Amino acid sequence: MSLLAILFGLAIERFFDNIENKRKFDWSVNFSNWVRNKFANTELWNDTLGLIVIILLPVFAGAFVYDLLNDALGILGFAFAVIVLVYCLGPQRIHHLARLYLDAGEFDDQHSTKTYANEILGHESPDDNNATNQKICEKLITATNDDILAVFFWFVLLGPMGALLYRITSTLYEHAANESDKTEFCEFNNSTRLLFAILLWIPNQLTTLCFAVTGSFIDAFQQWKEHIANDYLNPAESNETLIASGLSALQIDSDNHTFELSTISGVLALCWRSIIVWVTALALLTLAGWTG
Repeated sequence: MSLLAILFGLAIERFFDNIENKRKFDWSVNFSNWVRNKFANTELWNDTLGLIVIILLPVFAGAFVYDLLNDALGILGFAFAVIVLVYCLGPQRIHHLARLYLDAGEFDDQHSTKTYANEILGHESPDDNNATNQKICEKLITATNDDILAVFFWFVLLGPMGALLYRITSTLYEHAANESDKTEFCEFNNSTRLLFAILLWIPNQLTTLCFAVTGSFIDAFQQWKEHIANDYLNPAESNETLIASGLSALQIDSDNHTFELSTISGVLALCWRSIIVWVTALALLTLAGWTG
């Protein structure tokens, strides 16, 4: 079931251009804020307990619907699983935006390249083209894991609720990072960071392995060894390890490399090769009867 759902999810992601407009996770942040403010005077709710309740309520609700549909008719449960998986991918179609950026760059369309760069990065892009291209390469590497492969990993491990668990936690982590200067809910935000770090770490290592297999294994492995000691339970450091390994897989030294459109194209190809390797490995495991 997992392999077939992932193949359907990739097909939908690939060919339905407006799918990202359906992915809205503001409700999870709004729900979190409501619960925290409602129980602001209760110390337990400003810590791990509050985070667990906030995350598990929608996850359990989704699990209830999935079981209900699956018991009624298996195909309905499968369709629900695919919908949840596609919903949790993204939220942006970074790879699609990167292709649009490359096309605009080839035609020297400065306005479009600036617009696409801002969309990819989620903020105003640097004025320097080299810096912009480097940031886009780094975003592609981290988004391949956070937006796709990590969702696949938790989907395979825990079903559609695993994908939902990961995406809600990721959304709350991004919100917590924007509240880093606030002390009112610091314990809650620390718990969010810790949970996300745990959910992120294993997929990051698997994605790093995919980069190494599809690129220069020795260079990627060397960067992984240099960074791995620092990235435990730290999402930012974990992503730094992923970026360093991904660039090294293409034998790119970020300190002495001019990032051009061809560099972005190479990183984009590396990311898609890694996704193919991941899905192929899942297919082999499925044939061996190790996964559902």
